[in-house]
Amino acid sequence: MKKLKIKKIKELLKEKNLLEFNREISQRHTNSIIESISQCGLLRVPILGDISSFDNRKLVIVDGQHLCSALTKMNSSIKEVDCIVKKYDNKNEVIRDVAKLNNVQKTWNDENYLNAWYKFGKDNIDYFSNYAYLWNTYNNIFDGLPCGFIVDLYATNKENFRSGTLEFRDVQFSDKLAQISFMLKSKYNKAAFTLQGLRNWAFARKFKEMRDLDFQKLESRLKMSLKNNEDQYCNGREDFSAFVDRIYKRL
Repeated sequence: MKKLKIKKIKELLKEKNLLEFNREISQRHTNSIIESISQCGLLRVPILGDISSFDNRKLVIVDGQHLCSALTKMNSSIKEVDCIVKKYDNKNEVIRDVAKLNNVQKTWNDENYLNAWYKFGKDNIDYFSNYAYLWNTYNNIFDGLPCGFIVDLYATNKENFRSGTLEFRDVQFSDKLAQISFMLKSKYNKAAFTLQGLRNWAFARKFKEMRDLDFQKLESRLKMSLKNNEDQYCNGREDFSAFVDRIYKRL
């Protein structure tokens, strides 16, 4: 444990001192924490990282950016704060702790993890190319598809994706399915349950039934059926999966 003056906390919150792969600070979240501290007091402490062995910033916020932001904006008698300080030997150790802490607290979504591991860069050399591919797919190629859905399409395991060890199931298959999903979203404004219904059907056919999938046939039949409004009674992913199965097998 180490006591830090509020002035020092303010320094750590400057843009140049924040971890590049951590989340941006939300004013709304900060205000919520200010209200909580005012009503209940300070119930937890920030976690700082001593990264002096490999980074000239020396001390950074590993967990508690919004808590620190709230403390610096409160007009109170708090002049210094108890902080947990952990020594790190390399960047890899830092981001694994950041990911683990946010996974446990459920404050990060899939987009946060994707941005973090992509910005982590080549220090995670064994998996960087996978994160770069997924980041580009989400941000530049199929912009508009939900990040969580993109992860579900490509990653073999979401837990591995979040822990920095992203591996792909079948990139070519996922690319083709992403193209059709993007068509459903952009051209027909289909909801998330529609996309997941299509994914569930396609994955079951490919990886459980071990049967090939004719994507050209699938796309053609989807367009014709949607044009005729044949999916009007689909109210969930299971309904849409059954709908896709029906039109795909239609003679």
